Amino acid sequence: MPTRLPLIWLLAFGLVGWIGGCGSEPEITTYTIPKNMPEELVPGKQRLLAVMVPRGSEAWFFKIQGPEEAVDGVAQAFKDFVQSIEFGESGQPILDPLPESWQLGGEKPMRFATVYINTAKKQLELTVLTLPINGDYPEYAVQNVNRWRNQVGLKPSDDTWAGAEPLEMEVADKQALLADFVGEPTSGGSMMPPMMGGSMMGGGAMTGDALAGGSAGKGGESSGQATETQSPKYDFETPEGWQEQEARGMRELSFVVGPEDATAEVTLITAGGDLRSNVARWMGQVIKGTPEDEAVDQMLADAERFDVSGFEAQRFIIEGDAGQGQFSIDATIIPTEGNFSKFVKMTGPPKTVSEQRDAMKSFLQSLSF
Repeated sequence: MPTRLPLIWLLAFGLVGWIGGCGSEPEITTYTIPKNMPEELVPGKQRLLAVMVPRGSEAWFFKIQGPEEAVDGVAQAFKDFVQSIEFGESGQPILDPLPESWQLGGEKPMRFATVYINTAKKQLELTVLTLPINGDYPEYAVQNVNRWRNQVGLKPSDDTWAGAEPLEMEVADKQALLADFVGEPTSGGSMMPPMMGGSMMGGGAMTGDALAGGSAGKGGESSGQATETQSPKYDFETPEGWQEQEARGMRELSFVVGPEDATAEVTLITAGGDLRSNVARWMGQVIKGTPEDEAVDQMLADAERFDVSGFEAQRFIIEGDAGQGQFSIDATIIPTEGNFSKFVKMTGPPKTVSEQRDAMKSFLQSLSF
């Protein structure tokens, strides 16, 4: 039968052990912490594929950017797809049929279309947008290609077409180009998606997918040469509920407005281009087709005219049908000096754009530059 010690003895032994341990160094346990980041979080090289297709007074842009290994797997399919594209009577590209496993996404401001491409590494986005061509096409093309180079951390190039390759495309009426670059983006490189782009208005929020103008990286509906208006300063009163965003890419001001589940975007850019072509393009973006000349004439005649910062502005409200999946556009063109204009545009769900109509007018009337 085991011997049981009185409770007092057990307490005494415990006290002695505790006292004896007070003078000893504490035991130090070491741990090895793994330093390897998960593969998906390790920064790596990016590959950018972009095709520029000039047609008349516009250029169409098709672009994919992502981890090099992911883009490698779809590079040939992308090139084949873009070279096979035809344009309909509306002047817009026909994206159907898409390659297997490619899926057309929903409407995004300022983009003509977004196509999602699943790969083993990452889901990629093919963005499609259009912008007017102003001035000399070779210079315009080189500016865009150098901007793409910057997005993957490469320096501007003085090579022919800034290192892009000429691409044979029957649908192009000037030299189509293929940009295929690999690099390691820096914090200064634009990595944003396409806006409204990224849907474009016509193409991108503008998503930064294309530069429609000056070498300083500002541009807009269309563009021309670099001018002193590329780094403007603005004074304005922000309407209640508007959230100012970082101005990226071609935007000089950017706001998100409306409820969280139905936001619209307001942007301000400086660009060139004639009044009628911009209005007709906006109408085409809303109806997803080519507007009748009579409808464009009526829209121009119905424009609201008022003063903005000492310039005569014209405002066009193009209402979409939510039931048909359309968005609305509330756009104001403010002609300034040197054949350039300020474009202030709200794009979003019809209900939100309608509800923000008075706020937009208030913002415009407070704007000075």
